[in-house]
Amino acid sequence: MSLIPDGRAALIAILDHPDLFSRVKPGDLASAATKLARKQLTAAGQGLADLHKLKETLGEDVFEKSLDSLSPHHLKQLARRLDKGAPEIEINTGSSALSHIRALMRGTVSPSEAAEPAATAPEEAPAAAPKNKYLGRKAFRTGR
Repeated sequence: MSLIPDGRAALIAILDHPDLFSRVKPGDLASAATKLARKQLTAAGQGLADLHKLKETLGEDVFEKSLDSLSPHHLKQLARRLDKGAPEIEINTGSSALSHIRALMRGTVSPSEAAEPAATAPEEAPAAAPKNKYLGRKAFRTGR
């Protein structure tokens, strides 16, 4: 539960009264904006249009800083969310996922559709695995 019931009103009040908050530096405001943008980037349901709008709203510097501050796990999740059919090689590391996200945003790469499995004939059941002769530690030590 939040200590402040309406955080939006508190932020607006801080921004509307800079004389009361003279010790708040522009870097502090930029850091708060980056943190909020990072929270929005990791939220579920973000599409490519949402990212473009967020970039337009925040400005390129704050957006890029918040995108760079994401963990590799969150970058891979975001890349997978934006491009469900992306090959695994394109997004298997944080840096490759970040470059894929940037390419999607520039429009140099188009999101691929998720590959649907083709209807094929049912495969034969795999052959039974050979029986393992190892019966446990004691049997291994004693040779019985």
